[in-house]
Amino acid sequence: MVGETGFGTGLNFLATMAAFLEHGPQAGNGSHLHFISVEKYPLTRDDLAQALAVWPELATFSADLVAQWPLAVEGCHRLLFAGGRVRLDLWLGDIKDALPQWPCPADGLIDAWYLDGFSPAKNPEMWTQALFDDLARLARPSASVATFTCAGFVRRGLIAAGFNINKVRGHGNKRTMLAGYRQDKQAAASLAPCYARPAGRPGEVLIIGGGIASAMTALSLIERGRKVTLLCEDDEPATGASGNRQGALYPLLGGEHDALSRFYALAFGFARQRLLQLARHHPIAFDLCGVVQLGFDDKSAQKLDKMAQGPFPPELMRPLSDVEVAQACGLPMGHGGVSYPLGGWLCPADLTRAALHEAQASGLLQLEYGVPVTTVDEHTDGWRVATTDGRQWQAPNLVVAAGHRLPALLPFAELPLYPVRGQVSHVPSTATLGELKTVLCYDGYLTPAHNNQHCIGASYGRNQSDLAFRADEQVQNQARLQACLPDQTWPAEVDISSNDARVGVRCASRDHLPVVGPVARVQALSELETLALKARPEHALPLYPGLFVLGALGSRGLCSAPLCGELLASEICGDPLPLAKDLLAALHPARYWVRKWLKGKPVR
Repeated sequence: MVGETGFGTGLNFLATMAAFLEHGPQAGNGSHLHFISVEKYPLTRDDLAQALAVWPELATFSADLVAQWPLAVEGCHRLLFAGGRVRLDLWLGDIKDALPQWPCPADGLIDAWYLDGFSPAKNPEMWTQALFDDLARLARPSASVATFTCAGFVRRGLIAAGFNINKVRGHGNKRTMLAGYRQDKQAAASLAPCYARPAGRPGEVLIIGGGIASAMTALSLIERGRKVTLLCEDDEPATGASGNRQGALYPLLGGEHDALSRFYALAFGFARQRLLQLARHHPIAFDLCGVVQLGFDDKSAQKLDKMAQGPFPPELMRPLSDVEVAQACGLPMGHGGVSYPLGGWLCPADLTRAALHEAQASGLLQLEYGVPVTTVDEHTDGWRVATTDGRQWQAPNLVVAAGHRLPALLPFAELPLYPVRGQVSHVPSTATLGELKTVLCYDGYLTPAHNNQHCIGASYGRNQSDLAFRADEQVQNQARLQACLPDQTWPAEVDISSNDARVGVRCASRDHLPVVGPVARVQALSELETLALKARPEHALPLYPGLFVLGALGSRGLCSAPLCGELLASEICGDPLPLAKDLLAALHPARYWVRKWLKGKPVR
């Protein structure tokens, strides 16, 4: 694990990756390189490409970095290289804000620190004792540290933080530099015990599910060398909520840029990365044609105006006038709105199949279809699942990613989730509807034509899980578009008379965030209510070892599932986690109960 305090052009990262892939352990034995860096002032993509062009020996790696270069959104951006063997966590933002948010296990995180190559005089506000202390806190026992500077206050600060530092021979024109190692490391986990995310058990991982969430989790686990068995209730993958023909891919943002907005801004970038990487080798119907969200009434327009004031680069989201909306969409709307230029649509079933095929190519994924799991039981050193016909599977670790069936499969988890029925209408294209160039979002959504059809929807039936076709919901899908665009004539061409539709059931949470991580023993937590309030944050969360969930993706699973799967795989394998500490707390499956418990309210 390598940590760096200033990413710059990424030269240190690229050189380290090249050395690892050329001289490190061979692929197939589970070896990985994880590189974590911070950058306050990221270069533009064009400037990055120009800066790296002077290093032709790194051209292959540089091209991959430039292609994946993230938008200038604060937070952790996880980038994957060499088929997942190399992972880069690029934290954008001020280092004094970023380092305290790095999730760190008790024995530390970093094996080797690269300190900013610039002279401290050029960036004095970064080189503080708080920085040196954070470097020591995040360092593993005997972690190394190196910097080209020989400034006395840097040497003294590092020594005061707990490093053994000496001057050593430098490189090139630099005669001397500082290098050393961490000594007298004190154990100190950074995640609050009440939001603990311990690693899973060694060995196989059993996954219940058959949609995009389980597929992305399986892929991320297999990239780490784990053997996975996936149990799917149906005869093929993506027949549930992940089976729609076209789904919109765009982030859920807000002007306040709260936890919801911050998570989806980062998840969107990782989802695009996964899509483009898988599409190189697998057939996926998609078009990153952009997404336009309309301000179709006063309330929605005010919401979008507030969003436009948020800290979002124009490449992620930019406001549009009514004229610009018409130009972007290809059809008149009569409303302003916002554009997500990098968004678009894709076929969720294609993406799910692509992830599973990619995972199967490793030889580590076993797929079992036609497995309607009905019971989940804790077993000696693991978990056992069974079907009504007596079939059983057992593994040290279990992930339940079964959509709206999640609460029923784990009733003891007491997860406050609910099903949402949604019916999507498939309508034939016309000469006019065929002019639609982007995904259009309003009080519903309409996709550009694919195979001479559009998807329009979806209905929203909270706490409903039946899959029967409903003619009234066809009419509702049509009527919402017409109600949002009352002055336009083209919505009248939306023809739902064929009753061609698809019904799916999504799983949602009250706060619209996914649940990702370990399962708490809620009964044990309620028994700790006698504990003093001030002692509760430091009390370990009672958990079911080896049991994890991924669910409540709602209508944004295309955006959230890839990063959620990557997070869960990282957690199970004890790898660095790809989100800030506060976002990890916001996604924790026990957050509903822990918040009550911390406030002194009854948990149940």
